[in-house]
Amino acid sequence: MWCPGPDVRSLTFRSRLAKHMYAIPAVLIAGFLLSFSCLFAHSTGPKPRYTGGFKENSCNFCHNAYPLNDGRAKGGIFQIDGVPRLYEPGKTYTLSILLGQPGQSRWGFELSARFADSGRQAGQWVLPGEQTQQKLESEVQYVTQTGKGSEGDAPDGPVEYRVRWTAPSQAEGLILFNAAGNAADDSDTPLGDYIYTAGSFSKPAGAAGPAARPAAMAAAPAHGKAEQRVQETPRGISLPSPVDLKRGSVEILIQHRFFESLRDASLAGALGIDSGANIGLGVNFGLTDRLSAGISRSRNDQIVELRGGYEILTSPGSAWKLSLQGGVEGQRNFHEQYSPFLQLAAAMDRGPFRLSLVPTMVFNSRPDQLVQYNRESAIHPDSNHSFSLGIGADVAVHRKVSLLGEYVPRLFGYGGLQQRNDQLGAGVAIRTWGHVFTVLVSSSRDFTPAQYAVNALQRDVALGFNIYRRIR
Repeated sequence: MWCPGPDVRSLTFRSRLAKHMYAIPAVLIAGFLLSFSCLFAHSTGPKPRYTGGFKENSCNFCHNAYPLNDGRAKGGIFQIDGVPRLYEPGKTYTLSILLGQPGQSRWGFELSARFADSGRQAGQWVLPGEQTQQKLESEVQYVTQTGKGSEGDAPDGPVEYRVRWTAPSQAEGLILFNAAGNAADDSDTPLGDYIYTAGSFSKPAGAAGPAARPAAMAAAPAHGKAEQRVQETPRGISLPSPVDLKRGSVEILIQHRFFESLRDASLAGALGIDSGANIGLGVNFGLTDRLSAGISRSRNDQIVELRGGYEILTSPGSAWKLSLQGGVEGQRNFHEQYSPFLQLAAAMDRGPFRLSLVPTMVFNSRPDQLVQYNRESAIHPDSNHSFSLGIGADVAVHRKVSLLGEYVPRLFGYGGLQQRNDQLGAGVAIRTWGHVFTVLVSSSRDFTPAQYAVNALQRDVALGFNIYRRIR
């Protein structure tokens, strides 16, 4: 946190952890560069968990030059045939995956069979020939094409992949078949590829009632304009968002806030060339399908933040999303001024609009030594905790573009030095090539709750940006 006065930060210290903390930016940058591996097509088969079912992403997560299923309106085809309406325990069935697209010449798919109620593997796959292979992830069998199978027989398609599926030995319930397909242009990049999803289901033989289409299939509509909000990132501008992060997923977040305000700065100053910027690097990891943990490091005050999150409600079918966030930040490479915090990130979607509310409680928010020398200018210096209520808005003007706004008023507790300045920000988020770029203006140059939720320190806004990438 910035503070006035020439002697406010005259204290010196020696940190035993400092030499280790310098490695954090290098590790984060390396992870961010590795995330660009998504730019290369998987001709030998995609990674598991990209079928588009059971809250999984599809290949459209990276290959997003066209909307999901957009190729159907241009003569393309992707479907699963041969799934029995009623399956008999232990019986083997032949299934075929049909994929074609005018103008395309390379092909790929991923297919799974799982019980609808639990997501467990249902039955077993038998893969004849050299066209298909099996990959195992979390005890679920994913069938994909091989490198030879991606070549197909002719440009435009359609190509057909035949696989055999043996039903479970016991009739345990409804089974969902989810698949994603890629009609590629053989450029070895995500550009120019058409991505599809398809689904089918099978009930136990003798099951009562009509075979109605289950809502849990989560297959995209045939002519889909499958909306994936840009705001599905761990941050809007500064406030956290409830994000559906699966086990094993890794998120990278880079944040910049230039120091000089737009009102007073020259172009070089506004862009940080003459004035510099606060920089934050962070990584978040999905420990389970609901629990995540992360670490970040920012330049101002050399703040290291340790954060965890629990997703209470993040179902795509629900208008409400809710997650509990908590952690602690420490200045000077986590050597002093420890400030624990709790945040409840709540969001409500209504059409293209999203409203977010983020109550935030920060403990030990008062830097005692700074307040001691600046007590007369401190806001509520007798309080050592702060409470704010973040308010965020997101308007999706396009499937890849959102307009963002945030306001974070502190409601009670310690409020920093000098006058009250609540954090205020606005921005434009653009999703492209699997990344989310947010260009923004903000009155806060900081990234952690004990900074932006206590006092933005300045009333003027400055330029900044966020870069977000989910590796998997």
